[in-house]
Amino acid sequence: MNKKKVGIGAGIFFGVLILVLFVYLSIVKMPEKDTVTEEDEPTTNDVFNPAADPDAEQVSFSDEREMNRQLLQGQRILEEYEEDDYTFGDPFIMVDPYDVMPLSAIIMFETEKPARIRVRVEGKDENTSIEHVYDKYETEHRIPVLGLYPDKKNTVQLDYITEDGKGTGQTEVTIKTDPLPDDFLQPELVEAHPEKMEDGLSFMIPTKKYMYAIDSNADVRWYSSLSVQLAFERLENGHILFATQDEARGQYNQLLEMDMLGKIHHAYIVEIEGYEKSNIIHHDIIELPSGNLLATTHEPNGEYIRDQMIEIDRSTGETRRFINGRDLFPSEAYEEYTGKNADENDWFHQNAIMFDNRSNSILISARSQDAILKTSYPDADIEWILAAHEEWPASYDEYLLEPIGNVKFPAGQNAMKVLPTQDGNPDTMDVLLFDNNTVITRGDKEISDTYSRAVQYRINEVDKTVEEVWSYGEDRGKDFYSAIIGDAQYLFDTGNKFITFGAIRNGDNMKSTIVEVTGDDPEVVFEVETPEFDQDESRYVYQSIRESLYPENTWDFFFEEKEE
Repeated sequence: MNKKKVGIGAGIFFGVLILVLFVYLSIVKMPEKDTVTEEDEPTTNDVFNPAADPDAEQVSFSDEREMNRQLLQGQRILEEYEEDDYTFGDPFIMVDPYDVMPLSAIIMFETEKPARIRVRVEGKDENTSIEHVYDKYETEHRIPVLGLYPDKKNTVQLDYITEDGKGTGQTEVTIKTDPLPDDFLQPELVEAHPEKMEDGLSFMIPTKKYMYAIDSNADVRWYSSLSVQLAFERLENGHILFATQDEARGQYNQLLEMDMLGKIHHAYIVEIEGYEKSNIIHHDIIELPSGNLLATTHEPNGEYIRDQMIEIDRSTGETRRFINGRDLFPSEAYEEYTGKNADENDWFHQNAIMFDNRSNSILISARSQDAILKTSYPDADIEWILAAHEEWPASYDEYLLEPIGNVKFPAGQNAMKVLPTQDGNPDTMDVLLFDNNTVITRGDKEISDTYSRAVQYRINEVDKTVEEVWSYGEDRGKDFYSAIIGDAQYLFDTGNKFITFGAIRNGDNMKSTIVEVTGDDPEVVFEVETPEFDQDESRYVYQSIRESLYPENTWDFFFEEKEE
């Protein structure tokens, strides 16, 4: 499919930039010590991208139906826009242009001279206005607008400045949005101290239904009307990747890569023969350094479930390799498993993956085994195991991390993350995770089910030792106990932790509570909770993350044109 950008301003700008750079390099002599030789030049081989397994069974493919629908929708928008002439003072506005992000809009117009645009959605207070600057100087403008309130006439301010800096302008438009759906679980604010919070919105990833983002007042400022289930990833290019339901098959086996306006950039289908339930892509997806995707699935026609990963080629949708959890554990772990969901042979229950760029390895959370494993990639050779030491054969002693001091090992855990270097020691790795504290196979049964917590472990990978350096949740006790699901995220700018207690029980009802706390001496700076719901509804907040609403990299939005 040929892709062509509508508008020529960017082309002129980059043409001038390249000419200036060429002239500069022609007259400036680089110092010899900085000279880049052909041998030193970075190549695509510098990106970790092991060769695909030629024998990998193909269970994934690109979904061309979605891409064709995407193309037609873009053409309809352009055709409507081209029916009139639109200017900065009188722009074309379309709310939810792709019918999946109801609190977004596209604003389109032309300016006589190349100009840079700033867009600002007025918030309810000084902490909740949302703005973004589109850095490129263009004459044809396609401006995505994010952060609208539902059921409101939103005030949106546009500013421009021309490339020569002499022309400026400002205008305001009103964008009306629809109410939230009747079955939307609007979260309630418990506490907020915006001056101590990490910037950005709080994105709520559901076990099923609406994915959404709230501001520091707990007001919804973005959501997807698609039914999203569990698996979600914010990609390096600023897009989002999530698992949703392929209506033709009635399963959550569709992966969509979208920008925040709802435009699809890639679509994939995963088909697992012999697996009839809906959760084909069941818990996690991550982006590998190569850009390819690693997703938790099931083995085709397999006896066991939730113990397999597949790597998906980002460009073609083809399956590059399988990794099976049974290759990591002794055979009795799955053949003699009697824990939770043993009737389904859910002996592994892989619910998280994390790539470690320092060693080109992956961390795997095996909930049913109360264990975190670090393995090489793609060979899946075990490097260490973070777990209580009982119920392991002697041959695994070399992998088990030895505790230093008072260490409570994870039990029924979720969502481990590798943190930035914390102590300056290249031999150590800090891992943050959500410890549900519900023993399934191994662990401290005396305190099991009394609380849940976020916990930070420091692992010395040379000495094969582990110590606890931080935790939060013990003091909140049974009121914050979450037997299933949960999340813990490290916030890079403040060092705060963002924690999801996803399944708190109150009789037959459930709710989810999300808390942001400060670092060493935890202080709550943000707390929200969902309304209670019946446990059979499965409306939990599975995970939550704090992210900027607009992508941090340049967003060069364009419509694709049909091939002639």
